[in-house]
Amino acid sequence: MTVLLKKINIISFGQFENTSINFEDGFNLIYGKNESGKSTIASFIEGILYGFDDGNRVRHFNRKQEIYRPINSYKYAGMAIFNKDGIDYRISRNFDNGEYEIYDLKDNKIMDAKASNLNFPGEFILGISYDIYKSIISNYQSQESSEKAKAKVIELLINRDDYNFSSSDAINILDNKLAEIGSDRAYTKPYAKTKAEIDDISREILDLKTLRNQTNRDFEKLYKNRDQLAKKSKKVKELKKSRDAYRGNVAYKNLEDEIKYENQLNFIESELKKYEDIASIKYKKDTDLLDKTDDLSDKNLLKHYIIYICGSLLLILMWKYFKQNYLLAIAIILPIIMIAIDKKDSKVSDDHDKKYNDERYIKYLSLVKEREKLEEVLRVLENQDKTKDRSNIKEIQNLDIKETEEKIRKLEIDLEDLNKTNINLERKLASSEEKLNHEVDLVDRLNILEQNLIAMEEEIQAIKLAKDTIAEIRKDITENNANFDREISDLIVTITKDKYKKVSYDTNLNPSIINSNGESISIDKLSTGFYDQLNFALKFLINENKLDNFIIFDDAFINYDLDRLRLALFFLLDLANDRQIIYMTCHNREEEVLKSEAIDFNMIDLEEI
Repeated sequence: MTVLLKKINIISFGQFENTSINFEDGFNLIYGKNESGKSTIASFIEGILYGFDDGNRVRHFNRKQEIYRPINSYKYAGMAIFNKDGIDYRISRNFDNGEYEIYDLKDNKIMDAKASNLNFPGEFILGISYDIYKSIISNYQSQESSEKAKAKVIELLINRDDYNFSSSDAINILDNKLAEIGSDRAYTKPYAKTKAEIDDISREILDLKTLRNQTNRDFEKLYKNRDQLAKKSKKVKELKKSRDAYRGNVAYKNLEDEIKYENQLNFIESELKKYEDIASIKYKKDTDLLDKTDDLSDKNLLKHYIIYICGSLLLILMWKYFKQNYLLAIAIILPIIMIAIDKKDSKVSDDHDKKYNDERYIKYLSLVKEREKLEEVLRVLENQDKTKDRSNIKEIQNLDIKETEEKIRKLEIDLEDLNKTNINLERKLASSEEKLNHEVDLVDRLNILEQNLIAMEEEIQAIKLAKDTIAEIRKDITENNANFDREISDLIVTITKDKYKKVSYDTNLNPSIINSNGESISIDKLSTGFYDQLNFALKFLINENKLDNFIIFDDAFINYDLDRLRLALFFLLDLANDRQIIYMTCHNREEEVLKSEAIDFNMIDLEEI
C-alpha cells in the first residue's frame, strides 16, 4: 500500500487562513524560519488524520486543539487530499468538534465511517494507529527528556521485530485472557460457570418439557371430562324432566288411579259373584226364607219322630215275642234320646245357618257399597280426563320412575366426581402453566449462554492459534532478527563513522552497543546525540522494511553536524525513491546539500506562501 499527501487546504488553523500547499512524489523540502509555521503544518496534517485524539478513542482533545485555534476566525477547519493505491481521497475536518468526512474523488461518494472514532481517517488512509503515526511517521525535533528518549529507543530495539508489536507482551496478554476465560476446572471463571449454568438450565428445560407433555395430557383429560360433564348433565336434565313430568302430569295420575280403581272394581265384581244366590233377595224376603227354612226343619224332625216311634213299636213287638225286657227298655228310651238329639241338632243347625247367612249378607252389602264408591270415583276421574291433554300419557306410562330416580342418583354422583377431578386438574394446570411460562426465558437464556460458550470456545481456539502463530513468528523473527540486527549495525557503523559496530542483546533481550574496540556499552550510558542517530536508524529501517507511507521530518536533524546531516539526507533520498518524504527545516544547509549534489526535490518556502 502506497500513500501520498497531494495537497492541504487550510481554511483556518493556527496562523494560517485560506492557505493551500501542493506536495509532490519523492522529496519535499519545506523551508521556514522559526515560528514561520512548519510545526503548524505538521500538526494540521496530524489533526486532519487523527483529530488531535489522545488515543482514548473518545471525543477528547489534547492541548493542541487550543494551541492552534484561530484568533481572527470563527472557522476552525481544513481539508487534505491523499492518494492511496492510486485513488484520491479528500478528508475534511472540523477541528472544533472533531467531525470529519472522507470523500472518494474517483467514485464521487462519501465513504462510510464511524463518527465516534476520531482516528478513523488516519487508520483508513495509512492503515496504522495514532501511536504508530507519532512514533514512526511523524518525526519531530526531540523535545523530550533524555530518559524518555532513551526509553523509546530501547523499546524500539527490544521490539525490533515489529514497530508496534512485542511478542512477549502479546503472549502475556493472551495468557491473561485465557486465564480470564478459564477452563472446565476453573469453577469460578466464566467458561466453567457458563457450562454449569447451561447444564442446569438444560435439565430444567428437559423437566419443563416433561411437565409440558404431562400438561398436554392433563388438558386432554380435562377436555374429555368437560365433555362427559356436558353429556351427563344433559342426561340428568332429561331424566329429571321426565321424572318431573311424571310427577306433575294430572292425566297420568288420573290414568293410574283409573287403573287402580278399575282393578279394585273388577276384584269386587268377582267377589260379588260368590253371592249371586242372595244378590236379588231383599232382606225382608230373606227373613221369610229363614222362617220357611225353620218349617222345613220341623218337618224333618217329624219324619225322625215317626221313624223313632215305628222303631219303638218294632222293639215292643219283639219284646212281646222274645219276652226280653231290655228290648222294651230300648223301645222306650231310644226314641226319647233320639228325639232329644234331633231337637238339639236342629237348633244348633238353625243358629249356625242363620249366622252364616247374616255374615254373607253383610259381606255382600259391604261389597255392594264399595262397588258403588269405586264407580263414583271412576265417574269423577272420567269427567276430569275430558278436560286434560292425554297426548304424552303413553310416553309417561312407559317410564319406570324407580329406575329413573336411580339413574339420576348415579349420574349426580358421577358429576360430583368429575367436578372434583376437574377442579384438581385445573389447579394442577394453573401451577404447571406458571412454571411453563418461564420456559421461553430459559430457552432465551440458554441460547445466549450457548452463544457465549461458543464465543468463548472460539476465543480460546483463536488465542491458542494466536499463541501458536506467535510462536512460529518468533521462530521466524529469531531468524530475521539477525538480518535486522546486521542492517541496523551497518547503519550505525555508517552514521557513526565506525565508532560503533553493532547492536547486541543479552539473554533478557536488553540491548547494548559494541564499539570499535569490541567493548559492550550499556545503551543507557550513550550520549543523547547517539540516541538521536540510533532513533533515526531504527525508524529508517522500520519505514524501509515495513511501510510505504509518506514520512514527515520536522527539524528532526537540527542537532546533527553537517557530515551526519549529509548522511541522514542521503538515506532519506534513498527512501524517497519508494515513498514520499516531507522534510521541514529552519536552516539552509539541507537545500545547499541537495543542490550541491544536483538532486531534484520540491522546494516549498513558507515565506513565499
